[in-house]
Amino acid sequence: MPKISVIIPCYNQEKYISEAISSVLAQTFDDIEIIIINDGSSDSSLNIIKDYTSKYPDKIRYIDQKNQGVISARNNAITQAKGEYIFPLDGDDKIAPDCLEKLHNAMINNKGDVIYCGGEYFDNKTGRLDDIAATKFNMCLSNRVCVSALYRKKDWEQYGGYDEIMKNGLEDWEFWLNFIEDNKHFYKVNEPLFFYRILTSSRNQSISKSGGKKLIKIMRNKHKKLFDWKFKIKLAFIKLCRFFYQKKITKSDKLCIKICKIPLPVNFIQSLNRGKNNA
Repeated sequence: MPKISVIIPCYNQEKYISEAISSVLAQTFDDIEIIIINDGSSDSSLNIIKDYTSKYPDKIRYIDQKNQGVISARNNAITQAKGEYIFPLDGDDKIAPDCLEKLHNAMINNKGDVIYCGGEYFDNKTGRLDDIAATKFNMCLSNRVCVSALYRKKDWEQYGGYDEIMKNGLEDWEFWLNFIEDNKHFYKVNEPLFFYRILTSSRNQSISKSGGKKLIKIMRNKHKKLFDWKFKIKLAFIKLCRFFYQKKITKSDKLCIKICKIPLPVNFIQSLNRGKNNA
């Protein structure tokens, strides 16, 4: 039985899928299986997947389904996964050769329940991914962990997988909130081992402002214990400080913190300073 099942959903990604698969085949950690699920692609993606499967029959399995969306595809593949741990990877992204080895080492050394890493943009955009810590409050405020992180399959089973009600996006954020709600720990391997490609046609890029608010409302209704009055007070406090900074009232953040004595998320003051400089 493999230790890690790498799950790669694919829909019309003939330009990118080879790069994603090759990056997994190049891993220094070998105790893996790769499950690629073709979600009704109309391009040559399935032929490319079949070609890899024929070359690496002991390493790669593929599933072919009618188009149902990435959440359904990911869930269907994980259902058939044999690994103790799950590592999702979108078909247009890639990972460094030592990514799975370092994440697995952190997992077996009990560093956390979800092990993630630093990342960089590539192709259409360059630079480091957001580096704000995945604390409880930060994760309630916005998603700080990409979908490509290592976790136990039994946790996925416990939470019922990725919620398909989030079919329009943010399903990875909603999934991570289950761990947060159970006080499970997120641990970051602080190296850029994940590489994220931004496509203008992706769901994340096409989520409208109103659509994003609806998705967040769904999440908050589902995880009411997290979004309690304490969270609302902290959120209101953050908005107040941002308002002061936009008005360029100096040192207002320190005054608010001193009076309210409310712990703030990591890098919050830096983000306020950036907002002030851009005002």
